[in-house]
Amino acid sequence: MSDSHDLRLDRNALVDRHHEQLYRLALMVAGDTSRAATLVEQAYRTLNVAAGEGEAALIRSLLPARAPRRRWPWRWRADLARAARAPLAEPDANRLLDALAALTPAARLMLGLHYLRGMPDDEITALVGEHARATPAELRAQLRIETVYALGLVPADAEAATLLALDRLLDGQLAAEAALELRRALLEAPALRALRDALITVRDLLPRAIPALFAASPPRALTERLLAMQQPRDPVARLDRQRWARGGLALGVLALVAAIILAPSLLARRAGLPAAAPRTAAEIIDSAIHRFDRAPLRAGVLHEQYTVQLGRAGTGPAYLIERWYDYAVPHRLSVSVKETTRDSTRTLLEISSDGRSRIQYRYGSDVLPFERRAVDVRVSQAEAQALLPPLRSEPAAWFFSRGAIDQVDIGPLFLGQARSAAVALLGQTRLLGRPAYLLTYRTSQLPAPQLQPLAPGDRALRVLLTIDAQTYALLDVALLADGAEESTAQHLLRAETIDVLAHVPDEQFILPSSAEVVQRTSLQSVHVPKLPDAWAVSLEEAWRHTPRPLLAPQQLPDASMRGQALVVDQYTRWERANDWAIVLLYEGEFQRVMLLPPELADDTHPGASDERSAGAFRYRLLPAPGDQVASLAAEVYRPEAPNERQVVVLVDEYATAAEREATLQQVIASLTPVTEQSLPALQHSFSSLAIAGGAD
Repeated sequence: MSDSHDLRLDRNALVDRHHEQLYRLALMVAGDTSRAATLVEQAYRTLNVAAGEGEAALIRSLLPARAPRRRWPWRWRADLARAARAPLAEPDANRLLDALAALTPAARLMLGLHYLRGMPDDEITALVGEHARATPAELRAQLRIETVYALGLVPADAEAATLLALDRLLDGQLAAEAALELRRALLEAPALRALRDALITVRDLLPRAIPALFAASPPRALTERLLAMQQPRDPVARLDRQRWARGGLALGVLALVAAIILAPSLLARRAGLPAAAPRTAAEIIDSAIHRFDRAPLRAGVLHEQYTVQLGRAGTGPAYLIERWYDYAVPHRLSVSVKETTRDSTRTLLEISSDGRSRIQYRYGSDVLPFERRAVDVRVSQAEAQALLPPLRSEPAAWFFSRGAIDQVDIGPLFLGQARSAAVALLGQTRLLGRPAYLLTYRTSQLPAPQLQPLAPGDRALRVLLTIDAQTYALLDVALLADGAEESTAQHLLRAETIDVLAHVPDEQFILPSSAEVVQRTSLQSVHVPKLPDAWAVSLEEAWRHTPRPLLAPQQLPDASMRGQALVVDQYTRWERANDWAIVLLYEGEFQRVMLLPPELADDTHPGASDERSAGAFRYRLLPAPGDQVASLAAEVYRPEAPNERQVVVLVDEYATAAEREATLQQVIASLTPVTEQSLPALQHSFSSLAIAGGAD
């Protein structure tokens, strides 16, 4: 094979690989289809294939060696369909194009390499060379500012310097002192927040709009001319090339459609942000709360480590929480909690699930008897998946509720408080090398009484939350007295490691076993696995062995909650051996409901509320224990039988006090006696004892 034939093949390969994208870059440089085709053709004609030149040389050829004598007119406009894909109204799409037209060709090329090609900034600067009069980041900031003006998202008299400072804040480029001052100004000035929100809107818009506005296929004649360069005169070969050109054009159209659909998400992934990032503080908090069931990731394994400091640093132990979570089905999980002091580290808790058949618990606490510190539970895969939602909320629960004690993750406490507070989005930042959102809210009281890290005289507090932009993991909880310098902040929770790994072996999700490990084939409670197997009965058995009507809720806070009927015989006060005292327990990811029988209810409840009504029942709200910040209980009775009382307990971890009361009222109003007629519908929520004991 001759050298000239090899060069033809190399040139044709370069046409195949690059000419479509090169045409779109040229269109962004020239703003005219005819001029863009000329630039691409000249780039290939001057390409020195023998010297090994490739895509970089083609891109450089789009810019002239010296400044042109006259400015080429910008003719590229957005039609209705192209604007709709942007997505913009047609006039707004053309205003964006006008903002681009006002820039220099070199600036437009640099922006095109970012938005169309997804090229890193250092490569862009190296390619454009002496033509670059600003960095790629500076050009993007300039375009964002011009766009908010062009689209009318900010007042015409808004100061460009203020917009530039806000934009730099969103990029995390401001010095610490200037950033803190601007964040404080944002909290106090709604007009300033409106400017910031406009910039956030444009940041989300441009990565979608620019690829859509310049999604154009090269003219067929251009493709054929490029392929005809230095082609053999053989008519058969020429015919093959023409067929190839027609086929290439068809493939190009398909590629163009794919680019329109996929380019925004691909660019978003390149930037490390989810494809559809939340826009408001409330949406970000909601995404953080539901970060597993609404995760934007469908593959990969989350690995995170973060430290919890319940008191002032240095005054007590810290707790290191480590979590592995597989986003792919069957959602393997591993969580551990370690207590660390200056002198030692000890493991308090380990929980693991392979998502298929095995759930494992290891406790280092002296509170539990030795035979209950290590438990392996075998279940069916269906049961393992049903148990996953409450299991992955660990180590957040303690005796069915949430309180800031040793083995509890305090992050959800602050997310819950932020949800009910006037939380504000300060902008984007970076932590551990990852893009993140920075949010804040004011409070006069921390979300749990055990959290008292500030001096007793401190009243008004500000909480700063940093949330990862990809996984929505809570990376940092900082607390400072309102008006204090940011350097005085105390970090109650701080991430040490966070990453999403492509693959993790199964061994990471299986804890070592030994002869001391208790083997079980059922699990009554995810949060309290020590409950004995002998307590578990079916709802039908519970109904047939109770001395009085057994009540069960028809409406639960979450339809996916898992129900369990428990016989608590060692605490009952009945006289007849066949009478069972039944506790009904329902567990979900964020809610739990318990119904206690009259035998377990106290005769009096000091501090109970006035009588209230819910359906056919009356109830009084009971005061919650001081450390049970997310629970609410009520004693319930019928008006015709006021002495036959039950206690209904609701735990709703992220609800406000008003939402929790409303939910409890709905649960009470839906209570109905278990009968032969109601049993089929009521037992739908209950786990089947028959399916326990799954295989490996």
